Amino acid sequence: MPRPISKKGLKKKLDELWSELVKREAGNKCEICGETQYLNAHHHIGRRNMRLRWELYNGFCLCSGCHVFRTLSAHQDPEWFRDWLEENRGEDLKLINTTKNEVKKWTMDEMMELREDFEEELS
Repeated sequence: MPRPISKKGLKKKLDELWSELVKREAGNKCEICGETQYLNAHHHIGRRNMRLRWELYNGFCLCSGCHVFRTLSAHQDPEWFRDWLEENRGEDLKLINTTKNEVKKWTMDEMMELREDFEEELS
């Protein structure tokens, strides 16, 4: 009989599924430059914010350059990235800004249900 999944293990699985969905929704290419290799799923508001951690509108598919390494990248120049978001995904940025201060405490049941939803969406 398989061991029941821990909350930590479930969070990790949800992070992986979320990342796959973010990349798939972007057509498996960087949303900024169009690169198709070395793709990352980027959170505009970081993973510590449990309200937004697994929201797809808070996810952006970026190549490693546009994510971290270029001078104009999400991590090197957050102000530039915010401007890019406003211009290219303004509705998502509005949603992020209206929900980022909400507090969310996930139950195991809610996380299991989200996992099922993500898995179904990916299949």
